[in-house]
Amino acid sequence: MLDLPFRPDRSRPEPVFRQLEAYLRALVEAGRLAPGTKLPATRELAASLGLSRSTVSQAYDALVVDGSLTAHVGQGTFVAARPTAARVPRTSHPPESGRSFAWPGLFALRARMLELPRGMLPPKGYPPIRFDFRGGQVATDALPVDDVRRAFARAIARSLPALAVHLDPLGWLPLRREIVRYLVARGIECQPSDIAVVNGAQQAVDATAHALIDPGDTVVMEQPGYFGAALAFTACQSNLVGVGVDEQGLKTAELARVLQARRVKLVYTTPAAQCPTGAVMGDARRRELLALADEYQVPIFEDDYDSELRFNGAPIPALKRLDHSGQVIHAGTFSKVLFPTLRVGFVVAARPLLEKMVLARVSADFATGAVPQAALAALLRSGVLARHVRRMRRLYAERQRAMLDALARHMPAGARWSAPPGGHMLWLRLPAVDPDRVFYDAAAEGIAYTRGEVFHFDGRGTDCLALSFANLTPPRIADGVALFAAVVRRQVAPGRRRSRSARGPGSEQRRTRRAPGDGGTVDAVGTRG
Repeated sequence: MLDLPFRPDRSRPEPVFRQLEAYLRALVEAGRLAPGTKLPATRELAASLGLSRSTVSQAYDALVVDGSLTAHVGQGTFVAARPTAARVPRTSHPPESGRSFAWPGLFALRARMLELPRGMLPPKGYPPIRFDFRGGQVATDALPVDDVRRAFARAIARSLPALAVHLDPLGWLPLRREIVRYLVARGIECQPSDIAVVNGAQQAVDATAHALIDPGDTVVMEQPGYFGAALAFTACQSNLVGVGVDEQGLKTAELARVLQARRVKLVYTTPAAQCPTGAVMGDARRRELLALADEYQVPIFEDDYDSELRFNGAPIPALKRLDHSGQVIHAGTFSKVLFPTLRVGFVVAARPLLEKMVLARVSADFATGAVPQAALAALLRSGVLARHVRRMRRLYAERQRAMLDALARHMPAGARWSAPPGGHMLWLRLPAVDPDRVFYDAAAEGIAYTRGEVFHFDGRGTDCLALSFANLTPPRIADGVALFAAVVRRQVAPGRRRSRSARGPGSEQRRTRRAPGDGGTVDAVGTRG
């Protein structure tokens, strides 16, 4: 009998017979099941795959209907002798055998579960992007080019022999020492041995997931929340549970109900600048979160990704500052204050966990590049990075004001947006429009942004979006927002008028509470209408 390594993914909404149908069709189209090949009887295949006979029968019937298979009473089911043109694979470089390898049938279950969030990539076939409001960017017109060049040159000139043989997966010791000093401003006291240097905060999330999460474990995440964390936890086949956010970040009352109802393995949160709303978790809420974690013995992953970019006052102290039992895993990155492709971050964790996290990352890439680590250590030690951060705070504050002003001037009634005290983007809720039409019409105008469903692992958030102001000058922000608002206004229902201001003449911002049922977010927002 044919050996078919099919494994159903029962977490998907698609029926199992449809999954089997697609798997067999892929084998036929790839030429792995040649015309005339006889397939196992439904009873035999069902027994070998651990499925019901009716499931296999439904898959066979669907393939017979579309012409992939033929069925002969008393003889069996066969691959159709002449596949239709629609099913012949088109490849620019077909293999000499005329067949292609049927990779989809071999994917591990965890790989089949991985998908980029809808709306993550810009649509194809549209004009070049003129106004790029997508997240994860920095002000490329303000990069400390000369300082970075000197730091890399000095690292190579002074330390290349040592860097060439550096093999410590914890990271370059001089950099870890500088990170210890750097974290004092965040209220964290630690030793170099408590720190591992990683390839950005994303690798810290991934290493934590591999060290802690077994298939079926429950992980709590903010909703909306960081899509990269959701991908890492999904790759470990976790069960994701969303908890809403408000103006204080993660809702601890809602979290308490989740913890009472099920065993949670990990809580992921962004307390210094909630992703994507920018809400800051207050001290009382932080203590509530830690008390719940202690009561239910659940570790907390603190993603501190945007904490430095606070426009007024000192950075908010880290959640880990209040952690006296080693329950908080603190991850930070230098990508948001320098540039994303630097890919250098760090994680502070209890040593038993840190050892397992380091082993998890060693299995993937062993260590972060030593030369960038040495250059970053020089930038920290010389004070260059601190000066650059102060400059970025002023610059981003100016660009955020430009975006808030433009939104208040141009957006139609019913639109609402956050006004966070730091960070690099705003969270916006559209009025009553078709979000798909807005997205594609904006793309036709050369406008790109991150759709709201990217930040929801459950498919919600379609009427929201994130707008980054980091890499556009104030005049470009004003022009781009005006054009985007025109796109939205074209979709607004007839008779809906744009108001003059949020509170009255001369005022365009206020604090407001979202209506019940609109995603559970409450934060400082501007509104129109």
